[in-house]
Amino acid sequence: MSQIRFDSSTVASDGRRNQSPYWGEHAARYLFAAPHVAEARVLDIACGTGYGLPVLAESARLVVGADIDFSAARKARAEIDSQRAIIIVTDGCRLPFADASFDAITSFETLEHLEARNQFLSELRRVLTPNGRCIISTPNANYTQPLDGKPKNPHHVFEYTPSELITELGNHFSNIELLGQVLDSRFVMSPFFEDQKRMPQTARAQTRILLWRVINKLPAAIHDHLSQAVWGHPLFPGDTDYRFSPGTVEYAPVLVAVCGGYKVR
Repeated sequence: MSQIRFDSSTVASDGRRNQSPYWGEHAARYLFAAPHVAEARVLDIACGTGYGLPVLAESARLVVGADIDFSAARKARAEIDSQRAIIIVTDGCRLPFADASFDAITSFETLEHLEARNQFLSELRRVLTPNGRCIISTPNANYTQPLDGKPKNPHHVFEYTPSELITELGNHFSNIELLGQVLDSRFVMSPFFEDQKRMPQTARAQTRILLWRVINKLPAAIHDHLSQAVWGHPLFPGDTDYRFSPGTVEYAPVLVAVCGGYKVR
């Protein structure tokens, strides 16, 4: 399988260079999922603008990208050759597919946005083959720390702790492997505000934060060179700069679950 890289210099589907620090974090999940979808019929539910579809299509037999937003789906169609993937507009809680239609399902950063989470997961299980794999990511409430159960992100309905997520997924799948997604330890300066807030209140740490923010205001062609010179890594992480491990589940910003097997009811 040829390697596809998503980093801070990747050209977005609308032709602009993507400079978001979140780009690599999101794209890394598709690279993680890629080995699980080889020769599979894959559904990427809530595919957004489709930036992850080319990664899945590299090894999958068939990729179906689905999103409820028509504008996002239209951009997704422009992201990938129509012979390698099908893009549809649909509600994830009412999927227009027969039972056991897919060998693998990916759904990243979707669950936390939904009220009908149980119905959504039931639909994923329904269209997944008995031996298939469903790979889901969602923010870790141990890290995001909702206030009285209410997420700080106004677009999120509910955020799970690791134990809550296992319980929720366990209502639908019999096999669950839970992993934490964390930034590689070589990044001494994280680009994320929440990570920076957690840095020690020492003069050295606060100076690092101030310097990072100054560098971040510079043009993209300059800030990576300076960051490399100062810290030995680019200012924004790329798709290969994240690690997925069961050992980081309790404190990782993001939880990734690899699920399979029908739950007997």
